[in-house]
Amino acid sequence: MAAGGGASAYPSSYYANYGLGLLFMIYVSNQWSRYIINYLYAVSYDDDDDEADYISIKSACDLTTAEYGLLTGYGFSATFVVTGLFMGRAADTSNRKNIITAGCLIWNVALMGMGMSSDFVELLVLRLTLGFGQAFSNPASYSMIADLFPPEMRPTANGQFASGMYIGGGLASVSMDIATGIGWRSTCFVCSIFGGATAVILFATMKEPTRMNAPVKKASGEEEEEKLSTADSFKIIFGTRKVAILIGAASIRFMGGYAIAGYLPYMYSAVFDDYETIYAYLNAYVVAFGGFCSSIAGGWVTSKWVVTQPKANYYVPAIGCLLGCPFITICCLSSNFYVSMLCGLFMEYLVAECWFGPYMSALQSSLPPRVRGLGISVMMFSATFFGSLMSYAIGEWYDGCCDGSGAYIRYIVLYAVLGTYLTSAAGFYWASTIEDEPVPTETKPLLSDEP
Repeated sequence: MAAGGGASAYPSSYYANYGLGLLFMIYVSNQWSRYIINYLYAVSYDDDDDEADYISIKSACDLTTAEYGLLTGYGFSATFVVTGLFMGRAADTSNRKNIITAGCLIWNVALMGMGMSSDFVELLVLRLTLGFGQAFSNPASYSMIADLFPPEMRPTANGQFASGMYIGGGLASVSMDIATGIGWRSTCFVCSIFGGATAVILFATMKEPTRMNAPVKKASGEEEEEKLSTADSFKIIFGTRKVAILIGAASIRFMGGYAIAGYLPYMYSAVFDDYETIYAYLNAYVVAFGGFCSSIAGGWVTSKWVVTQPKANYYVPAIGCLLGCPFITICCLSSNFYVSMLCGLFMEYLVAECWFGPYMSALQSSLPPRVRGLGISVMMFSATFFGSLMSYAIGEWYDGCCDGSGAYIRYIVLYAVLGTYLTSAAGFYWASTIEDEPVPTETKPLLSDEP
């Protein structure tokens, strides 16, 4: 994990890294529980298989492709994006440790309920609840990281935190094979127990960190600095041109990520159906190892490069998008399973997933400290909304135009990813050309809001 250091007001390296480790585990739970449905749906079965309802959520709940697209799209994001705005504001004003703990417990209870579901409506209600709980997590987590690590260490810390996305995604992939052994319902239960235990550890062992750069409380009799209203906070966020472009570029990049996460498992199940068990474990390796290495390397390279190139936080995401294009093409078009997985998908993860840590550092640096949590939640709102739109659009396109043929899904995913990657790369570069607006210094020690 990254070292704490920097200004004396920041926590010790040990405590900062311990806190980062707990937030990382929470994020692993977040992503595992979020994407587990993608792989439980992709478990293949025969219509006359007596165990179909036991191993496949698709069979047990009689899901269509359009219903699946809704569950992975707006069936999650309808609550996630709206709640995220409130939670972003709460992360700027309230105890972030408590926010994260509450959210983690909510989404894992919802996941346990999904394991007891028997139809689409029940799954939809619980996915919406899961989205509600997961909205608590990211704004508060990134806000805490900004107060645990000084600016020069944040690309590395953000990259390490973001790598939890790929470990969680890898566990979700393995869940595809776990379901064939213990059933899809028990697989949901295992995932929810892991997340609930992690939330308890976070609550019991970590304190709310001191907020760096928040207004210092005045002595008795002195006038306190005026608090920002929510409306004023939104004006600051959307009135900053660079922030608006960064949010737009990330939203488009997320659309490509949703296409990959939502429909590549189904593509492999349809096109390479003889490799299902191998795919579950190989994909876990690709997502977890490839994504983890890319995320860590992206943060590390940016932390070194930014010393000589101040725009490194923008260039690394743009370069990652461009480098991913040829490899996603190999992934989608190759007729050989191993070439598709190792020369295509693994390499795509290895070069393209370096973007999020540096991107978050650029966004954090572009936002005034008092609106940082809300700004991150606005980004997540936009990214999730448009990512969900991509999931829903692909599901409708596939059901309406492809006559249920699995062969066509590879072309739909390819066009979606290429278009979004190239557009977002241009957006990241555009943001790098805009001069930074003044942001308050980040070295003052401030009072903690710990209750």
